[in-house]
Amino acid sequence: MGTGTEIVAVETDFLTIPLPRPLVTAAFPIPAIDTALVRVRTRAGHEGVAWSFAFGRGRVAALLQLVDDLAELAQGADAAMPEALWARMTGAVGFVGRRGLAALAVSAIDTACWDILGKAAGLPVYKLLGGHRDRVETYASQGLWLDRSREELVDEAHGLAEAGFRAVKMRAGLPDPDEDVARVAAVREAVGPGVKVMIDANQAWDLKETLRMAERFEQYDPYWLEEPMPHTRVDDYAHAAATMRVPLCTGESNYFKDELLTLARRRAADYLMPDLMRMGGVTEWMKAARICEGFDVAVTPHLFMEHSAHLACAAPNAVWQEYQPWWQPVVAEPPAFEDGCLVLGDRPGFGIVLDDEAVAHHRV
Repeated sequence: MGTGTEIVAVETDFLTIPLPRPLVTAAFPIPAIDTALVRVRTRAGHEGVAWSFAFGRGRVAALLQLVDDLAELAQGADAAMPEALWARMTGAVGFVGRRGLAALAVSAIDTACWDILGKAAGLPVYKLLGGHRDRVETYASQGLWLDRSREELVDEAHGLAEAGFRAVKMRAGLPDPDEDVARVAAVREAVGPGVKVMIDANQAWDLKETLRMAERFEQYDPYWLEEPMPHTRVDDYAHAAATMRVPLCTGESNYFKDELLTLARRRAADYLMPDLMRMGGVTEWMKAARICEGFDVAVTPHLFMEHSAHLACAAPNAVWQEYQPWWQPVVAEPPAFEDGCLVLGDRPGFGIVLDDEAVAHHRV
């Protein structure tokens, strides 16, 4: 083992980052971003930074306990061999199940190791992973929630377009489908034909309602309809993808590459959205992306833009990075945004510098 990249400490912090107002989706309201911040340190002094999150302090407390438990396995391991550590961690949680909170805990440690790998090599992670591009188009995901009135939607959509975003994501799934359609119409009119509009229904509908709503939305040229049905209904997604003229997106709620393989093989969506946490970190996320590439299916990362933009820039079949600045209050420098894209520089690792005072302010 190279002693310089030997892991000597895994440190965790419980953060809660309040939001100016709760975010409302068809699934649940989001009052704050409760986060398990993880810092992995090596003998040579490199620090890897990553985080996982859950909506609810009790769930994050349980997540932190799992991270602390896995930290004992990570102690003494080589951060420059994330494949070996990933296999060790996922093997250790086999009895309680690799998915769920266990995957989220593995992800934070694995992702921090890739940060260390980049810093030790003097390379940004996207170059370490192969480097297909140095920027990725991003869509604004920080507004257009279900609790907004139509007037607020229009104002927010105008503001996002004026800020330089070439795509925005809005939410659907209200009890009144006519209101959903009217809101999509309002956002489309607000941003004009030059800005793409994604619609996320957060698993609110069944197959019949999905097909019905997709047909009604079609005249407003949505770029995709995201996760309209429960994510486990693979047959329904495959049927909808083959039937709808509106492109379909799913995958953020799925775990590990085997579930993405099932979706890709079944042609269950036009775009698959692997989530860094549910993939268990960078190691498995890249494998899922490669699997999708083998089936000529595009991937689009879910959340975690500070980390996931590097993965999008390394994967040739990746399109669009979700821009969701939930963790910016604890980051000293936000990712560079230019001409509708996140632009990655040459800072080693993920290039994340934490604001220590902000971390202390948000610590539970």
